[in-house]
Amino acid sequence: MLNFFRTLAPEQFDAKVEIHSDGTYAYSYDGILIFVPALIRAERGALDARMETQLKEAALQLRREGFQRAEYLGSGRYAVLLEQSRSNGEPSYFPSREMRVFSIKPRPDGAITIDGSRPDATAPCQLTGTNAELDGTLIVTLDKGVDVLKHNAEHTLPIHCLFDGYQWRIKSPDVDPFMIVLPAR
Repeated sequence: MLNFFRTLAPEQFDAKVEIHSDGTYAYSYDGILIFVPALIRAERGALDARMETQLKEAALQLRREGFQRAEYLGSGRYAVLLEQSRSNGEPSYFPSREMRVFSIKPRPDGAITIDGSRPDATAPCQLTGTNAELDGTLIVTLDKGVDVLKHNAEHTLPIHCLFDGYQWRIKSPDVDPFMIVLPAR
């Protein structure tokens, strides 16, 4: 189970990021995460009872790490729900720096970069060649007063008069959501 969080990959999910005008933010992920080494072993028929027990116990570890829901589904898959809030200036990488659905990184000039799913080239395992079917949505909402400096969103969403929304559909690890915003000063 070495490097558990570094090898969690998204499969089917809805992720949301809310950037507030003061630079604080919240995010959520509701969907499936895969422990990639277990998925690969399961596809080769090599998951034994000991490994299955360890994978079930890992759901408890996810809950201890802040997930509101973490249920082991088998074959290295977990149904999870995570909702987090962060302070202005605090970076986040979900689920990890190496294998992320999205990251939120404050910049020295006060702007915030939100970028996404392209796995780090140094990630120990990839989904290529597995039966995983990546299918997710990332929605970023911005309070009024948060300026968009740059983005590659597929759709803009008219949420209501207090927020602006941007959406990406992620069906491949090559999709690379990207946005730079500047909170109100």
